[in-house]
Amino acid sequence: MTDIKEFNLVDVKNNSSIINNLNNIYKLWGYEEVSPSFINTLETIKGRGVIEEKEVVGIVSNNSLCLRPEMTTSIVKLTSTRLINKKRPIRLFNNGIVFDKKHNKNSFKLQEKLQSGIELIGYETKYPEIEVINILFDAIDNINLKENCNLSLLVSTTKIMDLILNKYKNNNFEEIKKSMVNFDQDKLSKLDIDEDDKYILKDLLFTRGEPKEVINKMKNIYGTSKTLDEVDFLFETLSIISNKYGVKLQLDPTFQPHLNLYEGIVFQLIADCDDKTVIAKGGRYDELVRYFSPKEKILNGIGFTISIDKLRNVIKEETTNKKKILLLFRDSYMLGKGMDKQKELQKSGHIAILHLNPCDDLTIANQIMEENNCTEIIWVK
Repeated sequence: MTDIKEFNLVDVKNNSSIINNLNNIYKLWGYEEVSPSFINTLETIKGRGVIEEKEVVGIVSNNSLCLRPEMTTSIVKLTSTRLINKKRPIRLFNNGIVFDKKHNKNSFKLQEKLQSGIELIGYETKYPEIEVINILFDAIDNINLKENCNLSLLVSTTKIMDLILNKYKNNNFEEIKKSMVNFDQDKLSKLDIDEDDKYILKDLLFTRGEPKEVINKMKNIYGTSKTLDEVDFLFETLSIISNKYGVKLQLDPTFQPHLNLYEGIVFQLIADCDDKTVIAKGGRYDELVRYFSPKEKILNGIGFTISIDKLRNVIKEETTNKKKILLLFRDSYMLGKGMDKQKELQKSGHIAILHLNPCDDLTIANQIMEENNCTEIIWVK
């Protein structure tokens, strides 16, 4: 089954406005636009096991070609081919549709999703996430969100999950990881592991909140570690940025994204207006860069994608005082003059619609104005 998205005119207008605003911010930060192909080879998508074959939308019988489920993989591959000689770091932004395949019992649902995002690849710094998250906050700050729309950034890192699971490498590793990511207490209870370990793992399922408190709790459990020290330092820096934009930071040790794309920091930006909505996602994918460019000197990459569909639902309705003028004439020979007047008004920044048929009836004129949503009539003389 296919979920074909047919936007109404208001949605299309809002989408265009949002994307234009976002693009302007990206450009101010020195990012260049790139447009990945809608069609990928399955080999590219499965390169590092980013996504399972059953979740992609094939367009030929053997699924060797598929519609893109995300854009990062194609962009990283691009940097290893056509952009191989471009000076690092590479700063790119993109906009477009991705295709999501959701499975039900005996069928699947295909969804189109409109996204916008950036990729920062090959930056010789320990914490490139500082720039990327700063841009994310800046971009959203320039969108006219609804009143009392609280923003929070949920952050984790795959290294924290590695720390939690380290002692289980030879004992129910995959089952424990899956239970933690899926918040499955019942499955944890049934696993053949030490009862004290079960208690700790279940407690971690409910551990989420102020980063410093969460990190201190984990240090009490696992001791001092390089992973926790690095996360602590990162949050100290991010808190300066988040305070500036009024975004609440939260650390969730067990949060992991759906796609097997990221290695390192992962995050979600959540807008809480009427309901909580994830409006952006992102993270680091150093290993993906290594896969496509093993000879790359600086093996890091990080980015985010903003869901335009979800962001559109948390913005204020735009109001405009811009004139929309209807041009009418009473005699056919005035058509040329009407076209000149229309161009004059458009050059002045006004929306101008020229009715191509003569009209000398005021009632009909008002009807035409209403049908075209115009604010006033100018009679060409």
